[in-house]
Amino acid sequence: MADLSTADEDVAFRRATERVRARIGFAVHIGVYLAIGLLLLVLNLVTTPESLWFFWPMLFWLIALAAHVAVLFGPGMRAVERWRDREYEREIDRMSTRRGASGDDAGTTG
Repeated sequence: MADLSTADEDVAFRRATERVRARIGFAVHIGVYLAIGLLLLVLNLVTTPESLWFFWPMLFWLIALAAHVAVLFGPGMRAVERWRDREYEREIDRMSTRRGASGDDAGTTG
């Protein structure tokens, strides 16, 4: 495995952390979907067992869940990550330029 510079390691760690958080968020989304689905099913069966309506809100939520899958695991995610990284670099360059333009006394007060 090639050695990474400290900056590259920081970027890799940040990306890995974001991806893990996104996957955890997706797992939570599925858990909430299942829990609410069960709650709606019970509510439906208790209140109006002759008419099953619980699957309609669950169907629309399933569409949202599918969109979550597409965003999280789809090919467009890499493009979003590359765009975000370019924007980070631009902002860091802007901040460095401003800091350099303000001189060495930027950190002093009064």
